[in-house]
Amino acid sequence: MKHFVLFLATIFVLLFLFALNRDDNGAVDSKPVVRVFGYSSFTGRWGPGPRLKEIFERNCNCQVEFIEGSDSSVLLQRLKIEGESLGADLVIGFDQFDLQKALSDQSWQRLNFSTLDLEPEIKGLIKNDYFVPYDWGVLAFMGRQGKVEEPGGLDDLLDAKYAHRIALQDPRTSSPGFQFLWWVVRSKGEDAGFQYLAKMMKQAHSFSPSWSLSLGLYNKNQADLVFSYVTSPLYYQIEERKDEHAVFDFRENLPIQIEFLAIPEFCRHCELAEKFVNLMLSPEGQKIIMEKNYMFPVLRGVKEGTPFTAAGRFTRLMKFEIPSDAEVERLLKRWTEIRRGAEAP
Repeated sequence: MKHFVLFLATIFVLLFLFALNRDDNGAVDSKPVVRVFGYSSFTGRWGPGPRLKEIFERNCNCQVEFIEGSDSSVLLQRLKIEGESLGADLVIGFDQFDLQKALSDQSWQRLNFSTLDLEPEIKGLIKNDYFVPYDWGVLAFMGRQGKVEEPGGLDDLLDAKYAHRIALQDPRTSSPGFQFLWWVVRSKGEDAGFQYLAKMMKQAHSFSPSWSLSLGLYNKNQADLVFSYVTSPLYYQIEERKDEHAVFDFRENLPIQIEFLAIPEFCRHCELAEKFVNLMLSPEGQKIIMEKNYMFPVLRGVKEGTPFTAAGRFTRLMKFEIPSDAEVERLLKRWTEIRRGAEAP
């Protein structure tokens, strides 16, 4: 009997500890999970996402979970298919060419950013109630100084010395890819622009589905030129201590990209999502985004006294436009047709 009582006591203690442990785990699991949709270079190991997540989780009593898309176009497709079922609270990574499609595909929370002290280059360009800018950049071609002859304009890229040595992005899946398409069409006119693009089909090494993949080809010396950002050489200078990379200032005005964030109307943790937005738009958050994403901050004064100030020397910028979803689709359809023609035997 004594042993039986001892046995029961042992069982009781074990059950108590199990229940206590289960309650502790339940307390951890009960923390709200803020799900942030973002493109891979933002949410990945070397992007600003992990650092922002670390800072935010210190005080939010929540967990931040990133859900990736390789580029903004893919991100928008994934959001449409599974955003509500997964519980997307915040979406990071639209640019101006995604805005009209995003508005037609989803409903969004209204956000007020009228009090932000924005950089003069983008102040006054954004007029909507749903999408908030968090960084911006200027696109150009990059190459290795002394190893490639510097092109001075779009027409120079058609020279035989660049044949199959230019890394570009597919505009159907890549935001920089559509930036290049838009740049050509706006610089030359639509018909002349597509005649030019038909010639570029033979010049390009490839049209990668994302910017990061095209940059990988450049890094492996499979391409001499890559369509990238004027801040890209800073990455090599700061992270790899290499000064050989440079971007080229063309005769044509250079395209500008503004990246946005937004909160879906179906968000589950809307207030926490807004707090994460506030972190991203604080001087601390803007500095992290600038230094990890290698893009310009939207807040005035953040880049002053840093290498990013010098990187902004390109002053001939294209007029900022937000095209309709129909126009984007029309241009992509026309690009697809000439792409198929180039691939045909």
